[in-house]
Amino acid sequence: MPDSAADRVTINLRGIGDAVRSAAAARGLTIAAFAREALVSALGAAPPTRELHDAPSPRLYGSVKLTWRMDARAAEALAANARALGLSYGQYVGYLVSAAPLPAPLAQRAADRAALQASTDHMAVLAREVSEVLHLARAGRSVEETGKRAEHIRSMVADVRRHLELASSFLSDRGGTP
Repeated sequence: MPDSAADRVTINLRGIGDAVRSAAAARGLTIAAFAREALVSALGAAPPTRELHDAPSPRLYGSVKLTWRMDARAAEALAANARALGLSYGQYVGYLVSAAPLPAPLAQRAADRAALQASTDHMAVLAREVSEVLHLARAGRSVEETGKRAEHIRSMVADVRRHLELASSFLSDRGGTP
């Protein structure tokens, strides 16, 4: 018989469910762990090939499917919160379990992206204006003529700084999500 990575058995306890749950709880085990111990005991020896654990073995890459039961209100909140952040349920729970900061809500990230795009478009206009000022300076225009542009240049420098702050904030707040 081929070895299966996830052997599963469904057992109809036929009325002994309360006793099984009670015995498992008294020993600090899940019902699955309690059942495995009973099966190993019935075999007379532990299976030599691998250890028995409740949790999936750690994997360096990939994902593991988990299934759990929770209160309906908690499940609704989980779904709503994940949806608001634009995450799958698994991604959302992963953030919570790892205590990683949650990304901004999807609508806020879209607004931030639009603001960054508008600011980037403005930077293109400023680049053209800076090029024009440099052209005037290289052409040997009078100090008075280029001096009129000094305030405009200061304004452009402030615009560039605002853009860089916006871009930096957007990129740092992304939380690893698009």
